[in-house]
Amino acid sequence: MTDGRLWLDPDRARRGGADLTLAGEAVYASRRQVGGAIADASAERPWGRDDIGAAFEKQYRRYEETLLRAWEMVGRSLEGLGTDVARSVAATVENDDLTGREIGHLPDQHQFPQRHRR
Repeated sequence: MTDGRLWLDPDRARRGGADLTLAGEAVYASRRQVGGAIADASAERPWGRDDIGAAFEKQYRRYEETLLRAWEMVGRSLEGLGTDVARSVAATVENDDLTGREIGHLPDQHQFPQRHRR
């Protein structure tokens, strides 16, 4: 923002939105691949099935579920943010164009009769 004005480069903003969407897709794909491998490996309970392994399992599983859920949510949120940016840019450009056309239809101030002073 400069001099109280908002400057928007629609093409650059659209590219930024597309980049966010792609980043979200990449994060989500990583979650499915790497996160899936983590979940698969932990399902085999490599820490053992004795009392110590069971205690570890109880604590570990909560953290694993939280991490995997958060990882998925970050990916989906980035994708959604990219979509929202694209939608916002389109609405802003459309509104700006409409406002510009409406302002163009306003009568010129100098066409109104001048008031007479008494």
